[in-house]
Amino acid sequence: MCFADLRRRTALTRLRSIGLAAVLLAAVAGCAGTPPPPEPTPSLESYVIGAGDRVKVTVLEQENMTIETDVADDGTIEMPLVGSLRVAGRTASEARAALTERLARDYIKDPKVNFDVAKYRPFYVLGQVNRPGSYPFEPEVDIRKAVAIAGGFTRRADTGAAYLVRDIAGRSDRRLVGLGTRLYPGDVIEVDRRVF
Repeated sequence: MCFADLRRRTALTRLRSIGLAAVLLAAVAGCAGTPPPPEPTPSLESYVIGAGDRVKVTVLEQENMTIETDVADDGTIEMPLVGSLRVAGRTASEARAALTERLARDYIKDPKVNFDVAKYRPFYVLGQVNRPGSYPFEPEVDIRKAVAIAGGFTRRADTGAAYLVRDIAGRSDRRLVGLGTRLYPGDVIEVDRRVF
């Protein structure tokens, strides 16, 4: 092999490497420029109560049974007459049915019970935001609004998408989502640093 052939082969190898690098950079830039679509958020009607929520219980015609209380770390609330009642892991309608059954069995004939979540547990914003921490949940808040509540992005933040950590059926699910994804009580938003 002569010197000219060796130079030509080296030049072709460099061009291929540069071309491959350019294609990879374009692919990364294309991925970074297109945030994932918003994730579907479950309805609050199917919300499962957990520790940190505040619930309001009303028993019609039984004023001494009306309470507003926080769900304890063990997932229970304390009710007059009934005592400790486990509500964590249940929807509001399931908790109402359990309380109604317990009152009817031992204390009140045909009780009329209302059971509502008065205040949902907070959501959390972590990572590349100016004021990371926990914030009170409000319906219709998406990741973009949550970041604004947390003081906005830092200079190093990836402003195209964020990681959302959500408890799904007792399992922690972490995925990259678009900024238009609506939040659910207890969600954790993680804002990463940008790559470049």
